[in-house]
Amino acid sequence: MIIPLRTDSPLRTTPYMNWGLIASNIAVFVVTLAQPHLANGYGLSPRQPQLFQFFTYQFLHEGWLHIAGNMLFLYIFGNNVNDRLGHIGYLALYLAGGVFAGISYTVTSSGAAGQMVGASGSISAVTGAFLVLLPRSNVTIVYFWYLIGMTEIASAWLIAGFFALDIFEGLKAGDSVAHMAHIGGTIFGIFICSGLLSLQLLPRDPFDIIAMFKRWNRRRQYRDMVATGYNPFEYTVPERARRGGGSSGPPPPPDARTQRILDLRASIAEALAAHDLDQAARLYLALKAADPQQVLARQQQLDIANHLASQQLYAQAAEAYESFLKQYGKSDQVGQVELMLGLMYARYLNQPARARDYLIRAASKYHAGRE
Repeated sequence: MIIPLRTDSPLRTTPYMNWGLIASNIAVFVVTLAQPHLANGYGLSPRQPQLFQFFTYQFLHEGWLHIAGNMLFLYIFGNNVNDRLGHIGYLALYLAGGVFAGISYTVTSSGAAGQMVGASGSISAVTGAFLVLLPRSNVTIVYFWYLIGMTEIASAWLIAGFFALDIFEGLKAGDSVAHMAHIGGTIFGIFICSGLLSLQLLPRDPFDIIAMFKRWNRRRQYRDMVATGYNPFEYTVPERARRGGGSSGPPPPPDARTQRILDLRASIAEALAAHDLDQAARLYLALKAADPQQVLARQQQLDIANHLASQQLYAQAAEAYESFLKQYGKSDQVGQVELMLGLMYARYLNQPARARDYLIRAASKYHAGRE
């Protein structure tokens, strides 16, 4: 048994809509607990479903354990999804996810299946959305499995584990839990939020699931290139020279300036590999003196810029950060680099106009309270 306690994702806003949904579920439960007849006809019947039942069943629960478990999951995962989608968007996701979960249940249920009640289909849509929006988040859980303990687990693994359990249990007959509603709700939440991110109807985040897949694909492409013999630190003969350029014989060697640039880049790579950041920074400044247009590989450029800033060489660090932005303008670290530039221009280089420009640009990319 697993009980989630909290996530490590900070909130930017107060999730009033999620709190309102929790309060509504509890209020309906208390009323129907005192007057059970009021719930008659409002559960979702798979044999003769009524349109209104696809909404009303989401707020009915069978007992204290049923509502306590559902509301706990809604509180843990719903707050962050409410924060990302806004109040109206979150309410639409919750209700529409519950409707889709209800449709999944009615389509796959046998004629002997009873009425379905509970918010778990809607909550599954919320957890599916959480998986897409915050896959790198960690969830603190209490587990009861021979031993009792507390640990952190990646939200992606936790949600994927419950989804796999629903699939496994859904294949078994005679279970009173509406697993197909859970599966339908989760798929709905994943599909809707993935579409919103792809169409840029939601602000992108460096840690959403689409950004994770893009980074994985870049790493895969790089590994494939290296496996075929590509060396990112090796001098590459221009295409025209490789084809002969109208003359016979081997291509001419690089001139003295080009050779010095190649030697400096190779030496910087060696210094960074040896974790000698002081030497790497000195070589980098020599490289820029030889050719101001030179830019290192993305992580190398960022490491050098960070080290220059830590050594209080702010003008050189600013130049290194700006070279990074010019070369890697679509990197996930752009917002952080713009923030660093804004702080350096404001605090150390006395250029408030440039500081303001960078800070405004950085603010448009940051959403978490910490940032």
